[in-house]
Amino acid sequence: MSDTKHVALAAIHRFDLGVIICKSCHQVIRTVPTNGYRRLYGLCNSSACRDKNKEADQ
Repeated sequence: MSDTKHVALAAIHRFDLGVIICKSCHQVIRTVPTNGYRRLYGLCNSSACRDKNKEADQ
């Protein structure tokens, strides 16, 4: 009998369950491969979001 546990794990690992969301405009920037659902925050390349972040830092 063959062990198929590694096949099931390989199928799970190929999905991008993590998502990176812009903390300013809440748009999805990209997805990333993770072991479970993860929500990460960053800033997109939009000039409006970058300017908004600079104002908040001051």
